[in-house]
Amino acid sequence: MFLRFGFILGQSGVLGMLGMLLVSYLINLITTLSISAISSNGTVRGGGAYYLISRSLGPEFGGSIGLVFYLGFIFNTGMNAVGMIDCLMNNFGQVAGSSGHVFPDGYWYRYLYATAVLVFCTAICLLGSAIFSRASNLLLAILLLATFSVPFSAFVVAPFSDHGLHVHYTGISVDTLLENLGPRFTKGVVGSQTLGRENWQDLFGILFPATAGIFAGASMSGDLRNPSKSIPKGTLQGLLFTFVAYTMVILSMGATIKRESLYKDLNIIQDINASKYLILMGELASSFFSALMGVIGSAKSLQALARDGVVPGVSMFGQGTKLHDEPTYAIILTFLLSQLTLFGDINQIANIVTMTYLMTFLVTNLACFLLKIGSAPNFRPSFKYFTWWTAAAGAVVSGATMIFVDKLYAGGCLAVLLSLFLVIHYTTPPKSWGDVSQSLIYHQVRKYLLRLKQEHVKFWRPQILLLVNDPRRSWKLIQFCNAMKKGALYILGHIVVTPDFQESFPEVRRQQAAWMKYIDFSKVKAFPQISIAPTIEWGARNIVLSAGLGGMRPNIAVVGFYNLDEYRKSIPLINVPSATPISDETSASRQSARQNSTGKSISHTIDNLPTDNMRSEKAVSVTSYVNILEDLLLSLQINVAIAKGFEDLELPKKGKHNDKKYIDLWPIQMSAEIENDAPGAGSVLTTNFDTYTLILQLGCILNTVPAWKKTYKVRVAVFVEYESDVKEEQERVKKLLENLRIQAEVLVMWLSSGELHSYEVIVNGAAPEDDDDVEEILGKEEWWRELQKRRCQASSQDSPNHLADLAQLINGAQWPSSSFQQQANRTGSHSMPGGLHKLIKKHRRRHSMFGLRRLGMPVSLNMRTHRLNPDALDHGSASELSSDEESSDELFSDEESIVSAASENDVDEYDEEVITPVPKARRASVGDPLGLGTFSKRQTLRQTALKTAALKSSPGDLSRPPLPHNLPPPSSPAGDSSGSASSSLSVRPELPHRSSSPIFSCKAIPDTQVAAEEGSGPSIMFANTKPRRTTSPPAQPHLLSFNDLPSRAQHLILNELIRKHSQDTAVVFTTLPSPQSGTFKSEKDSLEYLTGLEVLTAGLPPTLLVHSNSLTVTTAL
Repeated sequence: MFLRFGFILGQSGVLGMLGMLLVSYLINLITTLSISAISSNGTVRGGGAYYLISRSLGPEFGGSIGLVFYLGFIFNTGMNAVGMIDCLMNNFGQVAGSSGHVFPDGYWYRYLYATAVLVFCTAICLLGSAIFSRASNLLLAILLLATFSVPFSAFVVAPFSDHGLHVHYTGISVDTLLENLGPRFTKGVVGSQTLGRENWQDLFGILFPATAGIFAGASMSGDLRNPSKSIPKGTLQGLLFTFVAYTMVILSMGATIKRESLYKDLNIIQDINASKYLILMGELASSFFSALMGVIGSAKSLQALARDGVVPGVSMFGQGTKLHDEPTYAIILTFLLSQLTLFGDINQIANIVTMTYLMTFLVTNLACFLLKIGSAPNFRPSFKYFTWWTAAAGAVVSGATMIFVDKLYAGGCLAVLLSLFLVIHYTTPPKSWGDVSQSLIYHQVRKYLLRLKQEHVKFWRPQILLLVNDPRRSWKLIQFCNAMKKGALYILGHIVVTPDFQESFPEVRRQQAAWMKYIDFSKVKAFPQISIAPTIEWGARNIVLSAGLGGMRPNIAVVGFYNLDEYRKSIPLINVPSATPISDETSASRQSARQNSTGKSISHTIDNLPTDNMRSEKAVSVTSYVNILEDLLLSLQINVAIAKGFEDLELPKKGKHNDKKYIDLWPIQMSAEIENDAPGAGSVLTTNFDTYTLILQLGCILNTVPAWKKTYKVRVAVFVEYESDVKEEQERVKKLLENLRIQAEVLVMWLSSGELHSYEVIVNGAAPEDDDDVEEILGKEEWWRELQKRRCQASSQDSPNHLADLAQLINGAQWPSSSFQQQANRTGSHSMPGGLHKLIKKHRRRHSMFGLRRLGMPVSLNMRTHRLNPDALDHGSASELSSDEESSDELFSDEESIVSAASENDVDEYDEEVITPVPKARRASVGDPLGLGTFSKRQTLRQTALKTAALKSSPGDLSRPPLPHNLPPPSSPAGDSSGSASSSLSVRPELPHRSSSPIFSCKAIPDTQVAAEEGSGPSIMFANTKPRRTTSPPAQPHLLSFNDLPSRAQHLILNELIRKHSQDTAVVFTTLPSPQSGTFKSEKDSLEYLTGLEVLTAGLPPTLLVHSNSLTVTTAL
């Protein structure tokens, strides 16, 4: 004030200086309200601004702003030391001394004098707070007298002029006041440090530090008896007092001193005062007091920073004396750093101090604003005179003022703040203070969770619930799911089985804490969900039903494959069917290779996991496991994935070579027919379009993770039964991938290539070898023994009745279904409700399993060979129609059947067309080479007719696959009157099929169709195509195909196919056949289901078996 008020007043005028003073105090007042609110909300300890901000915004903001404020204090200390020496030189310097020529003048002399001032201030601070308090009181009294002597002199000092000192004092004069009202910027005046004209920015930067001492009280918070009351009260009173004092000084100077004197005399206040020595004492007292406050205040802040361990490398400065906890080391460091600031110009130092103060004000107001809008119940400050908008205005004005004063300094200050923020964020361990960000996050999460409705398919992402029993065994599976979640919800579910809730609840709390530590340790972005239940089934149900919140709920449940090896060990006296011996050898070789490449398995590479001390749960029974699957698939109808072999998973390695090359997607087509017993009613043909596309979707999502994308390449592998279908299948799969915007290599294999030994033995009747896997797995199956027996008989049988015998076998009870039925919580008849029959008859629309279940229809999926056949989903036709369709019409005129293809999730939208009943002819495709159509229970008449009548067709109309081994072509039955045209084709009886059940299919997928119009329904589906003839090679009738095989035989063939083509694969995605409803009720049925899956996955790379109950892809924008 004493050194620069005259300079500022001469440039800005009275109004300009009062305006800057008002802006400065407005910023100070708003910030004081925020300081008062924060400090009155709890106990305030030592550290001042750092302590208030760190406990509000967290260690990152607190530590970074604390260091910036500490630097500001140091610059302020240096500025005051330099200002004190300027006063001495102006009065007693040998060159410019007005009162004497005592002290030698010069740059280094001034530096020496300023150093002496700092040494003296440091000594007082080291002596303790008692000496500091006494010195502060004395200096304050001198400062007050000197300050109020300025307006007092305006009334008592008579006008005078001193041309030697360039003083023209008029006393109180209206003319002088009017002359000094407006700004008048010049250049080269006394006290100016710029080459050009002065400006508002420079003047404000010099003035603001004189008004910004509002943190002085907060900096001494550790020495106050009641900081929460003393800081608001003392700071507000100090603001009012200094504002009044400064206003009086400005008005008295503006009304008594000519502007020329303000330009030329830097020490004008002293020269016009009644006692220039009193002003000199005030100048010395002000500078010395500010320097003292700078040393002790900044040292206290550094001490608090060091004790909190927020900033690395400063812990030694947390030291304090035993008696009064004086920060000795921090005071010494502050003195050394202040020495560096003495090299700067006082105006430059003032600008830097302004920046640091404004930055501190900005963050303080921000902290108060966030605390207020966070609506935390515990933010109840006793100081009530503030609102969220005052804090917000303080933050905005502080930031704007920084930019206004100096953009370069503001940018540098912000850069330092951000750098410190990042250093603290990445080097400081978490603190238990709690910060406002948690309250804000909670507030926003709650707000948007309420707004988050059911997810649109356009924004679908895998929200994963992974059920885990042993976290150590599941380490790689947990990491895999973390990569596959694609920024979505990820929940790790664990079930504690206990009959006594109260006794086991402490264990649950311990496990919750252990799981949280595990998540932090493993660096997965997941939430733990612990369920406590009397049975494992109820625990799984509780987790699925309660997991997530609002619109954020799991949409895919992942479970590990049942450990059949341990199950076999637990009951050694009971013979449980096992997978092929080759798979055991393969698994052993994989384990050996894994240990050779990594030295140890993952279970041994990590010595201690936080979850190692958790209570071990008992092994899950076979029936309980299948029960959980049925609940997930059929009741809860959530997407399900079973993970097999993930302990062998090769995760991407940073900077290292990976042995595996691919992510293989094997989306196996499935189909089923919904039958209706109503007269004239049709059946609905469904497909697993949802599962098919979910497999593609998950593989694509996994490949978007940078580490996986860099390491592995995605391949889509499909299969058909005959080579003639390969090209068409490849085109259709590529079209589907193109519509889904998925980039992948497409592989198409055909089963009848002769390279699959199991296919040749099972389908074509090739002779098995001694150590054949087929005999090992199927040898005890009744249907297999009977099939071999009849094949032996057929090889030596000349009678045409052997086809009827085979038909009897396949239609008999001993012939198992091709896979496992899937129904929607229904038992009893599979007949279709009459109302639904009318609906399906009225509308021509493809359906998915999920969409049909929503209508209450029992669904059974036929998982057939994988040719993507357009007529598999044809409207108005049960299957591919033979050329003898018209003859069949005559045979079955009384019972007609309509099949509506289904491939989509929504059944709400249908094409407004009426289906014309089309007679159901026998099937003549590779999908059903025996002509085994899908019949309702009321078709016994048709079965009899098919067994006794020959079909009329011309030669060449049907393309037949080659005849299998040991089965000679049947001859035309006696009495056939079809004529010469048809006599050249061997006619055989139609063999009735079992009711449709979910089997793998080698039929071609239909063409992909994109919806023509936007709507609420699906945007992509399998197209409705006209029936066509099979493209199989012309030959004699084929008696058995992949589609007719029971599930275990299908799984065996697929296992060999996948093992053959996925040797260099890191992970395989494929289709999961679901269990038939009620399978869990029988341990035998449950074991049969699980061992069937074991046959499918034995010896494969880590495999994820996927089953979808919802649509997950779209082509909509």
